[in-house]
Amino acid sequence: KTIGNFPTDQRVVMVAGPHTSNWDFVLAMSLILSLDVNIHWVGKHSIFKKGFRRLLRKMGGIPVNRANPEALKNEIHNITKKFKGFIIAISPEGTRKKVDRLKSGFLRIANETNSKIMMVGVDFSKKTIELGDFYRPSGDVEKDLKFIKEYFANFTGKYPKPK
Repeated sequence: KTIGNFPTDQRVVMVAGPHTSNWDFVLAMSLILSLDVNIHWVGKHSIFKKGFRRLLRKMGGIPVNRANPEALKNEIHNITKKFKGFIIAISPEGTRKKVDRLKSGFLRIANETNSKIMMVGVDFSKKTIELGDFYRPSGDVEKDLKFIKEYFANFTGKYPKPK
């Protein structure tokens, strides 16, 4: 069940969590396809394997290779030139493992593209995806990351992470 509404004709960086399972991807793709929403999403470059690369790109996928962040920056720049409004989805955890600190790249992406941040909570225990409120970053990266991590703590991933 989806709670909330997808934004339209806006520049949005959608941050989703908690990311604990490969099933998160399946769930997200099912939702995107069922709503016929044009969303670009960021995924680890290694999932864009030969044979799947074209399909994943057609489904809005943007590969990110941490060794080459400039490529991601170029991809996002092209999206901002091509579309007046867009949604770029990303998991700020950057992995399915428990992390002490979220990645901050989504804050830079939102800032550089003049986008709003929409927080999305995935809750397997309630079988819901909650499209939350927009968040305006304060400019204090640590404060912003703490706020978003606390927001995600309200949701239960497929494989809950120890606290």
